[in-house]
Amino acid sequence: MDIKIEKAVSRDLPAIMELLKLANMHYIGSQEMPAISYDNYFVAKLDGRIAGFCGYKILSPTEAKTELMVVHPDCRGLGIGIQLQQKRMEDMLSKGIQTLTTNSDLPQTIEWYQKHFGYRKIGELKKVNEFGDPNIDRWTTLQVDLVKWNNTRRRRTSDE
Repeated sequence: MDIKIEKAVSRDLPAIMELLKLANMHYIGSQEMPAISYDNYFVAKLDGRIAGFCGYKILSPTEAKTELMVVHPDCRGLGIGIQLQQKRMEDMLSKGIQTLTTNSDLPQTIEWYQKHFGYRKIGELKKVNEFGDPNIDRWTTLQVDLVKWNNTRRRRTSDE
């Protein structure tokens, strides 16, 4: 199994849109997701095919917000989501971002962000569109200090 994380390019859009449809997150051009820019997006390729992707938006010199992340259901449990999340966090950190905000609706995804990346819950937002799970009407807003995350990660690595 060969997983590669690469910068997304415009020719990846058809595969990205297919992934978004699977997650009910394909309402691009809506209030919640006005557009996809490729500036800060990554794709995960598994044996050459796009199996996941993620992105983020810079809000200020020290703040950013994640945008969209989906892993194909057939490829979950292979570590693709963790690799994508680490790549985008490392990329933001390299650009001076210190505070990262994420919105999620699924309880298991919220727990995943907290467990693996040190996020903490800071609030909730009512959904504007049917994005993600249609049975959940709110986003849980999470936040992480990227510098602290990186320092914790480095300590863990040096302890191993």
